[in-house]
Amino acid sequence: MKRTLSLVLALLMLAATAMTSCSESTSNAETTAGTSAETPVAGEEIVEETEETRATANVPEGTNYDGYTFTIHCSSNSEYGIIQNDFAAEELTGEAINDAKFNRNVAVGEKLNIVITTLNAASAGHDAGYNEITRDVQAGTASFDLLTACGYTTSKLSMNNYLVDLGNVPYIDLEASWWDPVAAKDLKVLDQLFYTTGDITVSDNDATYCVMFNKNLITQYDMENPYEMVENGTWTVDKFMSMAESVSLDLNGDGIFDTNDRYGVLVWDDTMMGVVNCSGEKCATVNGEGLIELTLNTEKTMTILDKFLTFAQNKEIVYAYQRANWSDSLLVTMFSGDQSLFLTQLIQLVPKMREMDSDFGILPYFKYDEAQQNYYTTIGSWHSVFLGVPTGPQDLERTGIITEVLASESYDLTEAYYDKTLKGKTTRDEESSAMLDLIFANRVYDLGWYFQFGGYNEGVMNQFRNYQNAFASAYKTSEKAANKVIQKTNDAFIEAKAAAANP
Repeated sequence: MKRTLSLVLALLMLAATAMTSCSESTSNAETTAGTSAETPVAGEEIVEETEETRATANVPEGTNYDGYTFTIHCSSNSEYGIIQNDFAAEELTGEAINDAKFNRNVAVGEKLNIVITTLNAASAGHDAGYNEITRDVQAGTASFDLLTACGYTTSKLSMNNYLVDLGNVPYIDLEASWWDPVAAKDLKVLDQLFYTTGDITVSDNDATYCVMFNKNLITQYDMENPYEMVENGTWTVDKFMSMAESVSLDLNGDGIFDTNDRYGVLVWDDTMMGVVNCSGEKCATVNGEGLIELTLNTEKTMTILDKFLTFAQNKEIVYAYQRANWSDSLLVTMFSGDQSLFLTQLIQLVPKMREMDSDFGILPYFKYDEAQQNYYTTIGSWHSVFLGVPTGPQDLERTGIITEVLASESYDLTEAYYDKTLKGKTTRDEESSAMLDLIFANRVYDLGWYFQFGGYNEGVMNQFRNYQNAFASAYKTSEKAANKVIQKTNDAFIEAKAAAANP
């Protein structure tokens, strides 16, 4: 959830109740299909917000760091060999996101008298960034003031005492509108938050799941409008499957379903984690005591996985495109060529459909059933990008001030990504804009996927990859080992809490 939506929802709740916190106004529990339909209207009002009305970081006036070089370590994982860097921008180019980064960096640099520089870690797997940070912390050289990395990396760093609890970093105000309140809630363990996200980065938006649909095929097969289903609360897993089942076709008549034919849905392996979360369930959850517990084995989880895996085994309806091509070229070609009604992927893929002749739309993941109140959307584990502060002999007050100013000055970066690029250039209808509001307002941060407890993330994907439907037994096989790892993880956070209390 980004600052635009946080402000919109906060203003709406303030008007109704006089005193409601930003985190309450943007919580998953309070965002419903009904309220989401009103979000675009409120969003139009927020565009009129002037520079003077924007909140600013609460840091000492006149702070001057005498040209200090503030170094940010950026690592990320991607099948496409791209390192996500939300800070590098060498010059103005006319591209909205680049220019917003450049202008933000210049403004912060001039305000605090600093130079912002970045170092990219090779995206050869999540251990690349992890190893560089751990070596630096162990050497005590404090080469990096700040880092951004995927959930696999930040989770490991946090439990091994390589990240600072952001609540202990002076001047970072996690309740400020430029930080994501849902991330702050979902990622806290024992009231400690070691990594988070917000306006300061847009890469986490790219890592958000979505469902794309082909409007031409919706019209050709005289199907119900998916947007209306979302608004009416009837966009469920059963609807998704029944619609997908009705469009498959052997286009060339050779009796073989392959890349030349039409499918109901092109499915990405990681979809399976989204299927769990969209039902309102999580692999692991922070309980009332502030500790992590395994919560994957629920009736809803097992039911929706059984439904989806049964559906996905029909190779004439569901095409697992990664079995043929791990790059995005194949799925872009097939979806653009009207060879699938649906496509499950990340928001980062949406701009690659700009040249598509047929119109397309964007949807959140489906509900478990109509009784479910909200639509929940996963942040991809592999592609996620979170911000953290490495432990070591650095000046935490300086880091906190610079980070908070960077975050507060990132409003235009969010606007450039969200309004000017994703909504303004990529999507083709107002309904998709409303769906994006709904998707970003109901994102799910699942610690179970990030920590890979019991290998359940790979386990649930392997059921799809191998055309199996026996996750219940696979769960039991790994449950004991998963709980041991969770206990070890909780113990690490308990020790960190005690160490912070008794420095």
